[in-house]
Amino acid sequence: MKSDLDRLMADRGFDAIVVMGEAEANHSLKYMTNHAKITQGIVVKKHGEAPILIVGGMERDEAAKSGLSVRTMTDFHLYQHIKEAGNLFEGNMRMLGEVFGTFGVSGTVSFYGIDDPGTAFMRLKWLDEMLDSIIVTGETENTLFDEAYATKDAAEIEAIKQVAGDTNRVMAETVDFIRGHRLQDGALVGEDGAPLTVADVKRYVDARLLSYGLEDSGEKIFAVNRDAGVPHSRGEAGDELRLNDCIVFDLFPRSITTGYFHDMTRTFCLGRARPEVQRAYEQVMQAFSAVMDSLEVGKETSFYQNLTCDIFEEHGHKTIRTDPGTEEGYVHSLGHGIGLQIHSNPRFSAYSKETIQPGQVFTVEPGLYYPDQRYGVRIEDSVYVAADGTFHSLTPYPKDLIIPFD
Repeated sequence: MKSDLDRLMADRGFDAIVVMGEAEANHSLKYMTNHAKITQGIVVKKHGEAPILIVGGMERDEAAKSGLSVRTMTDFHLYQHIKEAGNLFEGNMRMLGEVFGTFGVSGTVSFYGIDDPGTAFMRLKWLDEMLDSIIVTGETENTLFDEAYATKDAAEIEAIKQVAGDTNRVMAETVDFIRGHRLQDGALVGEDGAPLTVADVKRYVDARLLSYGLEDSGEKIFAVNRDAGVPHSRGEAGDELRLNDCIVFDLFPRSITTGYFHDMTRTFCLGRARPEVQRAYEQVMQAFSAVMDSLEVGKETSFYQNLTCDIFEEHGHKTIRTDPGTEEGYVHSLGHGIGLQIHSNPRFSAYSKETIQPGQVFTVEPGLYYPDQRYGVRIEDSVYVAADGTFHSLTPYPKDLIIPFD
């Protein structure tokens, strides 16, 4: 949680942290600014002190909605620095040096955010060489923000619950939309006789998401038959929906207002399921139920990935534990945290040392995939861990395999 930042900084020996760059897809900046509607900015936080947000003057009002203390780049003579340096890059660096001097930033400073890799390298190299008062550093893998993101405070949980409720409604409305079509020679068609395609379904979903203030930032998965057997195949726009088709529908929108995600997947068969799909579905549900029934605070997340592998291997499926390069059977890890990122801590891989803790929100999504047999099955709920250690699914939409047609 954000309240853990000072502790996490102390654990790492950081005297200050700096988050900077364009705001789009900049999870650390959005986190620190409470998703304020700015296009770019710089957040400086010294250990034990409140963070400060620096933005361009045109965005001062939006920046103020972050609740942070806000200063503008003009306050630190950006344009004068650019004029004296003769170029934008060094002018910005000189301004940042003035920011550090004004707020007494010194010691070990860790940097976060989004930038072009080459530009980021040159930026940090310049600061390291020109500012004797700071030691420039950064982090890899499990960063300070990765740890902070992993648990949510009450306001974050409420934001995710809101997105979850609306996402479940869109899933239900989409199934009703599909059922509203009739069968003609084995194909689903509209009133005009035109076949229903993946593109038609996605257009409908986009409209419904927007009506709830949600956006599809990563393009939803609506994958049919062989595409359903490749976990991240988005589905082919021109594919027509027909009786007996197997569909993996993975919906993971985020709130336009808060930036928080929900993630859910259902597998559907139109009218009826082939025996092999029905069998795989039952085995996926067995794994899903076994994991949900055994969730426990303090347990390593790797336990649940291994439990899933145990179940699938007992049924004769390859898994990434027995065959790491397999493209059929169980080919991915069990789940991941969600929040301002669609994939974050905790991670449910076989090698993770992370443990389940109150305040976490994560997915449980076992699946089986057989592209050459033209099917895949995945069931996914998002789950949050309450302060009292109880587990609550945010995905109550039914898990029925069959969408019936007369």
